[in-house]
Amino acid sequence: MAPQLLQDSLDELICKEAIHTHLQPIVDLSCNQALGYEALTRGNPGHMLQRPDLMFQAANQFERIPDLESLCIRSAVKHFALKQTAGRLFLNICPQTLFHYANTLDGLTRQLADVHLTPEDVVLEISERFPIDHADTFVELINRLKGMGYGIAIDDLGSGYSGLKLWSQIRPDYVKIDRHFIDRIDQDPVKQAFVTSVVHLCEQLKCEIIAEGIEQPGEIKLLRSLGVHIGQGYLLGRPASEPGFTPPDNSRADSSQHSQGLDLPIGALCQYARTISTDMLLKEADELFKQQPQLMSVPVLRDKRPVGLLHQRKVLETFAQPYGRALFERKQVEDLMQRDPLIVDRSMSLESVSKLMTDDEDHYLRQHLIISNQGNYLGMVNTKDLLKRITNSQIQKARYANPLTMLPGNVLIDEHIDSLLKQQTPFYLLYADLNHFKPFNDHYGYRQGDNVIRWLGQLLQSHSCGDVFVGHVGGDDFILVSQEEDIARLCGSILQAFNEGIAGFHNSEDWGRGYLQGTDRNGKAAEFPLLSLAIGVVPYALITGDDPQSLALLAASAKKAAKKKGGSHWQLLSSGETQLSLVPAGGL
Repeated sequence: MAPQLLQDSLDELICKEAIHTHLQPIVDLSCNQALGYEALTRGNPGHMLQRPDLMFQAANQFERIPDLESLCIRSAVKHFALKQTAGRLFLNICPQTLFHYANTLDGLTRQLADVHLTPEDVVLEISERFPIDHADTFVELINRLKGMGYGIAIDDLGSGYSGLKLWSQIRPDYVKIDRHFIDRIDQDPVKQAFVTSVVHLCEQLKCEIIAEGIEQPGEIKLLRSLGVHIGQGYLLGRPASEPGFTPPDNSRADSSQHSQGLDLPIGALCQYARTISTDMLLKEADELFKQQPQLMSVPVLRDKRPVGLLHQRKVLETFAQPYGRALFERKQVEDLMQRDPLIVDRSMSLESVSKLMTDDEDHYLRQHLIISNQGNYLGMVNTKDLLKRITNSQIQKARYANPLTMLPGNVLIDEHIDSLLKQQTPFYLLYADLNHFKPFNDHYGYRQGDNVIRWLGQLLQSHSCGDVFVGHVGGDDFILVSQEEDIARLCGSILQAFNEGIAGFHNSEDWGRGYLQGTDRNGKAAEFPLLSLAIGVVPYALITGDDPQSLALLAASAKKAAKKKGGSHWQLLSSGETQLSLVPAGGL
């Protein structure tokens, strides 16, 4: 294209504002919730510079980047507000444009205010594809923006000029890893090592990672395992005028949440809600509530960390008092906010949150919980929605629980295993069974037998912290599904606890003798061993499909071999080339 024609086309595009905005979701991978949307600009259909790459190449060639990006920002802000989109708006802006805005930052904030948005609703993405001149001045500018409430992200990490130096200087809220390192990361150990190192740095610097360019389910699975909780890409949603997305593994998430029940982390219910800073004036907060009357409460942050909640009703009541507005409108929200909101980490289970709320004397007054991630603000959960989920989980658990132990029964066991199989999540399947339970039950009576089964269920449940699911098949048979790698430690700990506690269910005479005296099926006097515990273990490597019957046969084979050992033992099932065999494991 001739240079003059290209320049004329660019001038026309900017002058006539011949662009439109698309929004692409940025998704919390742990709960399939949109945290926000990145604004992406397109030229109007039929325009010579319709493609964004051509548009920005031309702007760079003719030194019109600040003019073009200013236009893009105005378009994005209006479009985002028009669609009343939940979450934060991520805006791309190059260092050159930021310097252009340096003396007019209030103008940028006024653009937001005109459509009832605030700096807290916006994250500015600084691409490291562009060189940064006057680094000290740039860092000062970023700090000013952060002080005004804007979120800051480093875009395209690993693709350009500044990299770790820029990261260490501006301490961003988010770091977006360039798509090059995400493409087929599940097949590339070098890319995995790079992302792992970024995860460790982010943990130290208290910022979130966003993986760009996710296009395959295997990439999501691998990123989750590395500790990357936020993603963006065609698999999660393409850029579109209408915001929204359909998670590719939504059915899996629903199944997982259903089977997890009260073990589900509270972060799965978290939704991003706009925030304000401690130094905002109550006059400004009052105006915010008038502009957005649906806001009942707003989290108050200090340096990314939640420190309180400002309630709409409290502000209205205060201003309605005689001289209330005159006395309070110039005060900061910190003076009127609730200083003891309930703040919980995203990893806390619903059961733990439920107990926390029960122990909280003011729980009935709380309409929202604030969710944090390593102390930094993540979002909120509506108390009504939380209680509804807890109630439904309790009903579901009771409906399908074993009536003796109240542990999940066969339906919930199958659902949990099916969820892991669909997600291709590695696990060990443990089948625990009491040895010689029938003679014990005949000798001591069914009540004592029930006491042993209840105790064993509690013992197994006490080892279910972390990634261990416990279910009760029926009788004296239990299933454990463990994602822990150290299966020997888990089984050894269970067997040790069993052997330490089982003596209390026998009388001293039987225990001292070392066996029970009774009659066999033919009515003849016989001796029976004391109770012991057998645990058969099936590793994930042997599970070749999702057929429940095949899995049950594998578990039964491992349990049968463990029972043959006598006493309390665990047995790991292994596979030869043509047939199943059993390898020695451990016992007590």
